[in-house]
Amino acid sequence: MFRTLLTFSLLVLCSCSGPYSNPTVKATTDRPPVVRVQRAEMLSIPEVVAATGELLAEEQAMLRAKVAGRVVKMNVDLGSRVEAGEIVAELEKDDYELRLKQSEAAVEQSRARLGLGPNDGDKIDPAKTAIVRQAAASLKEASLMYGNATELFKRGIVSNVDYQRAGVNLQGAEARHQGAIEEVYRTQAEILQKRHEIALARQQLTDTVIRAPFRGAVTQRIAGMGEYLAVNAPAALLVRWHPLRVRLQVPERQAFKVKAGQRIHLTMEGNPAPKPGRVVRLSPAMDAQNRSLVVEGEIPNESGILRAGAFIEASITVNADARGISIPSKSVLNFAGVDRVFIEAGGVLAERIVRIGRHLDGGMVEVVQGLEAGSRFVLDPSDRFTPGMKVVVEGSR
Repeated sequence: MFRTLLTFSLLVLCSCSGPYSNPTVKATTDRPPVVRVQRAEMLSIPEVVAATGELLAEEQAMLRAKVAGRVVKMNVDLGSRVEAGEIVAELEKDDYELRLKQSEAAVEQSRARLGLGPNDGDKIDPAKTAIVRQAAASLKEASLMYGNATELFKRGIVSNVDYQRAGVNLQGAEARHQGAIEEVYRTQAEILQKRHEIALARQQLTDTVIRAPFRGAVTQRIAGMGEYLAVNAPAALLVRWHPLRVRLQVPERQAFKVKAGQRIHLTMEGNPAPKPGRVVRLSPAMDAQNRSLVVEGEIPNESGILRAGAFIEASITVNADARGISIPSKSVLNFAGVDRVFIEAGGVLAERIVRIGRHLDGGMVEVVQGLEAGSRFVLDPSDRFTPGMKVVVEGSR
């Protein structure tokens, strides 16, 4: 039995070292892995400040009735877009048209007292009016009577009583003449007042039509057909959709970098495509509660895709000429929250702990710290790589 086992063992050993063995297995296992490397370069990476905020309407107006009346037309509804001056709603006009005609008739009545024709203006020389001419005639008559009475009194023909009565009549005629002139001026003032009443009545008639004060969209329809609106009653809520205002909270430690005119790029949930804008206003004081600076920007929104009230994330470009290092995101290994990059020098790997900044377009990431310009980093690292491992470089650039 022992002789049989020994013979079997010798056969196995001979088969492993004989001409049928595979001498390349060990060599293949010890061959260094082939890697692709790339040289890290300083590239243009604008410096940005990240912030969050919300979109606000640039203008918002509650359209209200300036005059009381019943709604006869409502031309808008939720989401309706209107141009500046476009009719939103109309109220009954009959009462206001009658008031306008009443005011116009009162003016013509006053003009008739002065003898003004349809083609005459509201101004007239008092001496040319009938009431003043009549008073002037009476004054002239009283003046003649007084003159005759004075002459006859000197001759002793008339008594002193008749002479004094003639003087009193003259004074009365003078007063009536002056009163006639003042009546003309008073009537002219009444005409002016009634002209203003006409203008007010005409304005009230115009106000029965509610118009959009600016180009916008209706976010709330409040009044309905047939509803009676009191003075200042709301009819619809209108907001301007282009441009929109964005209000951002910038952390205090980065607030000093933000200036008016800088570019803003917005992203929002459900619409990842960035929307460009610019900074237009900065708060003069910090928010003491959350230690941040309120920044307002203007965002074009001609298409109306963006909506006021939406939560947004933004990046403000504070230095467009800044430079930095960016590498493909696949070149970074992450383990236990630590980002690592392998670099190659003389066919040997070395490990670098890096700090990653922003994720850039094209699958690139910004390396803020841990990688120097000129280093040859591995494009496709493996979890099996270790510092000091020998590698074969396939290509570099």
